[in-house]
Amino acid sequence: MMNKGRTAVFSILLSVFAIGSFGASATIEKANDAIKPFSAIYDMYRQGDKLGQGERALKKITDNQYSLSLKSELKWLIFSDKRKEVSVFTVSDGENITPNLYTFDRSGTGSDEEVKISFNSDQSLIVNPKAKKDAAPDEWQQGWQDEMSLHAQIQLDLINNKSTFNYTVVSNSGKLREYMFEVIGEELISTGFGRFKAIKVARVYEDKKFYAQHAWFIPELNFTLARLWRMKKGVEQYDLVIKSFTVVE
Repeated sequence: MMNKGRTAVFSILLSVFAIGSFGASATIEKANDAIKPFSAIYDMYRQGDKLGQGERALKKITDNQYSLSLKSELKWLIFSDKRKEVSVFTVSDGENITPNLYTFDRSGTGSDEEVKISFNSDQSLIVNPKAKKDAAPDEWQQGWQDEMSLHAQIQLDLINNKSTFNYTVVSNSGKLREYMFEVIGEELISTGFGRFKAIKVARVYEDKKFYAQHAWFIPELNFTLARLWRMKKGVEQYDLVIKSFTVVE
């Protein structure tokens, strides 16, 4: 039988990758300037131990439609997790991300999971499978994100010099989540890809005093997520650090 405490910690570690990384022709040009296809590899650590790697990739589908994907494989003690997440979304005015389709697939320790979330043009929201409790409503609102399109929206908001962020997210559990973040300054950070001046962003917790989550984004790499760190009750839960970055033409 699995130790429940270890299982809970491992579940937190796995969720890091799904946070978890912030005229018509003129509109398309602005979107292209802001969103640039890339591939990035990340190493995952917990209290100094390396657990595995993940790859995030942004691909261009049409002039204003993109896909952001995540593939990751982690191992810790007797636990393992392999997952793939993909969000297809559109960009408008170089500022706003609208999700179209999100898929989630994981295997490993525990039950396998598959989720599909459709943000349809008629505003209907279809989550399969639907959450058994506190399920998201059947209609979505402008500004809502899925767990991967959120990454792109944070990136766009930083590009557009915003310093506080509030998001409503349809999670891969089929429930609505509210996220708040704020920029708290600049820091020089060391990564497997080199040293960079980065923008440090903190998640705002209103009712969890002993939680902390910080993310660092690199302006010279188009505000790509470089590091993600989380602490719970004084104990480091994970430290995700960029290892390589490639611009995709």
